[in-house]
Amino acid sequence: MIVVDDITALREHKERRLCVLAATGDEELAAEASEVLGLVAHESRSEPRRPSVTVVDDQVSLVLMVLDQARTQHILRVHARDGGVLVIGSDRALATIAADLGGDSDDAWTMLVGLVVIVARRCEEALDEIDDQCQELEAQAIGYASSPQRRTMRRLRAELFRIGETQAAQRNLLSAEEELAQLLSEDDQPLGGTRQPSGEARQRLLARAAAAFGANHSMATRLYAMLGDVLNEQDSVVSERLTLVATIFLPLTLATGFFGMNFQWMLDRLGTMQAFIVFGLAVPSLLTVATLIFIRRLTRSS
Repeated sequence: MIVVDDITALREHKERRLCVLAATGDEELAAEASEVLGLVAHESRSEPRRPSVTVVDDQVSLVLMVLDQARTQHILRVHARDGGVLVIGSDRALATIAADLGGDSDDAWTMLVGLVVIVARRCEEALDEIDDQCQELEAQAIGYASSPQRRTMRRLRAELFRIGETQAAQRNLLSAEEELAQLLSEDDQPLGGTRQPSGEARQRLLARAAAAFGANHSMATRLYAMLGDVLNEQDSVVSERLTLVATIFLPLTLATGFFGMNFQWMLDRLGTMQAFIVFGLAVPSLLTVATLIFIRRLTRSS
């Protein structure tokens, strides 16, 4: 199947089965490709928020979410029938899938499933990068992590949650109970004397894509939980340090409050330098040390 991305190539090869890549704003290419391939490309007014699939007669309309190298999520609208495949998306989304799109098969359904596999693979590559980043953040967070590091972890968790939900939704689209799997399980007639891939072969490809989406969802969930554990540990470290600071100032605050009370007995008897050194410096210091020792022993015993 020939992959084309401009109207000149479309007109040149319109007698063959094609996979047409049309940018979102290129309405002329999308319209002519729909006419040549016999597709009905309905565009909704609002951007879709989740992956979806629609099967009308023998046409499949699929909405996928693909991640580019910057881990930005882009929408891909895929319309397919036996005559060919039309893919509509942003320039970055099309560039993400174009390098691996193609093949010797003239089967449009095999091309469709191959496109789904590419989308799953791109997410797998993005998750591998996030995994490396998470491992590095976890190593840096031993003991105490800075505020920018904790903010980075929270942003990554939000990103992983979004990716995980998208991958789960795309996996559900490929389940055996969905219309897409049932349509692809049907065998095609030979085209021009060439043997087309059987429904069973396409089902295997579809199962592989579903497994890839499932693995991506599991990995996103694992990394999400790992970062959550690191952040919880950091919260515990911050609480312990704040508790330590409060513990240090507790006896000092007590001594300051006591000796700050202007009783006449204190004014008459604690007016010398020796009294200031003993009760103003030595006693609060001893109380502080005793408090720290007590807290340390209490922590070890628990």
